[in-house]
Amino acid sequence: MLLTSLLQTLTGRRVRLLVAGALLAVAAEARAQTPTAPADTALQRLVRTHQFALAPQGSQFGGPGWDKLRADIETSQLVLIGEDHGMAQIPGFAAAVARELKPTLYVAEIDRYQAQDLSRLAAQPGLPASFLRQHPMGLSFYSWAEEFELARQLRSQHTTILGIEQVGIAMPGRLYELLAEKVKSKPAKIYLRARATAYQARDRASMVAGGDTPGTMLWLKPAALDSLRTFTRPESPEVQRMADDFAASYQIYQAGSHRPRINLMKRNLLRELQPYQPAGQPLPKMLFKFGANHAGQGRSIWGDIYDVGNLAKNLADIHDQKTLHIFVIGKQGTQVGGQHPDDFTKNVARYSYAQEAMVLPFVTNTPAGSAWQVFDVRPLRRAMLYEGLKITTPELQATILGYDYVVIIPETTASRNF
Repeated sequence: MLLTSLLQTLTGRRVRLLVAGALLAVAAEARAQTPTAPADTALQRLVRTHQFALAPQGSQFGGPGWDKLRADIETSQLVLIGEDHGMAQIPGFAAAVARELKPTLYVAEIDRYQAQDLSRLAAQPGLPASFLRQHPMGLSFYSWAEEFELARQLRSQHTTILGIEQVGIAMPGRLYELLAEKVKSKPAKIYLRARATAYQARDRASMVAGGDTPGTMLWLKPAALDSLRTFTRPESPEVQRMADDFAASYQIYQAGSHRPRINLMKRNLLRELQPYQPAGQPLPKMLFKFGANHAGQGRSIWGDIYDVGNLAKNLADIHDQKTLHIFVIGKQGTQVGGQHPDDFTKNVARYSYAQEAMVLPFVTNTPAGSAWQVFDVRPLRRAMLYEGLKITTPELQATILGYDYVVIIPETTASRNF
């Protein structure tokens, strides 16, 4: 199932694209009918005509597919990668894109506090194993080895990492720990440190139990927010902002509403961009990597929602700059499907997207054992909008309207821990 959440993972279910937990009903509805192979020969002809092989060569890429991508990357100011999380091959692809783009900013699907920790740890020698033992999944996806190495390369390129997501579901203990370091009041420090320890223990137990123990963000009562406000109200604006961020994220997890989450990410993007874009000035070069539902232009697959990728497109349009939207996903194999902090073998899940509506004509034309395949989607979009090409499934419509390229990896392996 392509559209599940980290929230589900922390309660013992599989993870695909990172979305808020209450989107389960929407995802189930979108997947209610299993699609069959497309019979539209016009569609198939267009797909094959604009299909190119992509050859991984160590940490580099080659072949006509890479030549096509590289030419567009070189002329783009913003490149947005939409993915399915937990596939070990995708961070290497993103790293290759970053080497070509040389972005000033990397916008990630993590919160600003995780981004700060990630930037600090990526600048240090060695791996963040000690930090992650204390704070399992404290770096969200970048708790996995391949994703962390991507962050390390970005730091070596002097790329700033921005996090615009709500406070991560595994982050209550870490955020309270950070708050305890910043408050001046001794009673506040004692309270926040005690809560940090308790919340970290609960979230670890939730990861180990796989569903029998709800994590802090689902278990916490509103009275705990009242206590947080009481202890942080006399403190600095920075501390109060951290408390506000936690409270807003708690409400999103509790309500399980997708639109407030997306709106929060868009507000956060605008706020985080301010130091890097003086008023009226063009955007710096930026690389985004998000779940595929977030990185496309136009209307999201979720319906009447315009996601982060659409905002990025609008911002670039204001300055006559170009965006490039790339959807990369595996056809089959393994990916991360759990968050057990001690036994990573329990986190590896098999999957197949051979019948996934969002990418069906592309995976159909990607044989097992073949090279990676790159599909230029723009001719399909033109045919759909102006030449009467019929696309009947809303998921595939969203892909064609939202993305410029689709990249299919014939078989993936799950991302690794440390």
